[in-house]
Amino acid sequence: MPKPVLIRELQAEDLSAIVDIEERTTGTARRAYWEERIKISEAIRPHWASLVAEVNNRVAGFVFGRAGEKEFGLPGSIAWVEIIGVDPAVRRQGVAAKLIEHFTEAAGNHGIEMVFTLVGKGDAEMAKFFGKHGFAQGEMVHFQKKVKG
Repeated sequence: MPKPVLIRELQAEDLSAIVDIEERTTGTARRAYWEERIKISEAIRPHWASLVAEVNNRVAGFVFGRAGEKEFGLPGSIAWVEIIGVDPAVRRQGVAAKLIEHFTEAAGNHGIEMVFTLVGKGDAEMAKFFGKHGFAQGEMVHFQKKVKG
């Protein structure tokens, strides 16, 4: 039986747990990157757009998002799911689903009617996940340009 999942706003104290989840998921720990993301989140993002999920009083997942208005020529207010991560030990237990559910509900409560995200072309698992939660491939096309670094 799945354990209860508590969703709450992200706090600076969640940094170590987020770094740990990323390291166990990708093999890379980017503490300085996440410190900056949390600072940005606290400074300019609406509080409802950066969330953590707790299972057994431990951070088990997180989502970073944002809200905007008339971006990319779109009418009205929109929200973006930018980053979502779940502890590999609790995957497939509804943690990501609860995060997305809470995020989209909060966006709607703030007058936002459309939520966007990006999924890699070959990432069938994430495409299936978002599709299962009411997302559909949109009409926007992303463009990219490789630059010398």
